[in-house]
Amino acid sequence: MSDEEFNALLSQNEWLLYHIGYTFAKGDEEALRDLYQEMVCNLWCSRDKYRGDCSPKNWMYRVALNTAISLWRKEVKQPRVVPLPEEMEQWLRDEPADPLRDELYRLIDLLPKADQALIYMYIDGATEVEMAETLGITTSAVGVRIHRIKQKLKKWKTL
Repeated sequence: MSDEEFNALLSQNEWLLYHIGYTFAKGDEEALRDLYQEMVCNLWCSRDKYRGDCSPKNWMYRVALNTAISLWRKEVKQPRVVPLPEEMEQWLRDEPADPLRDELYRLIDLLPKADQALIYMYIDGATEVEMAETLGITTSAVGVRIHRIKQKLKKWKTL
């Protein structure tokens, strides 16, 4: 993958890195910047290893997610409250209020990180094949895990 192709791919899918980053950084702006930088660095270093056997977006998702999971495992889990960056605050102000969506995201935050990644891919419209390739599991395992996650979220919603 050439430098120009990589930069174009990164520009088109930057939101993907922030989506993963916000999931793992939990509002810590400094952790988000560090994680974003680490994801871009890992993508850059592995760009020549991209074989083209999946979509470039799927490859980016996999590298970024694996980077985030690896860093998350190394950190001590401490809740932190940090204000959102201005562009995210603007996006939230422009986004119409949806209590159902907010409740869904609150419940998703209670799931283990691997399940969060899977359900966010599902919400983002990824196919079972793309999810399986990204997470390194079978498509049937994806279907089973999605079903179990949905059941868990439904159960928690009724509590």
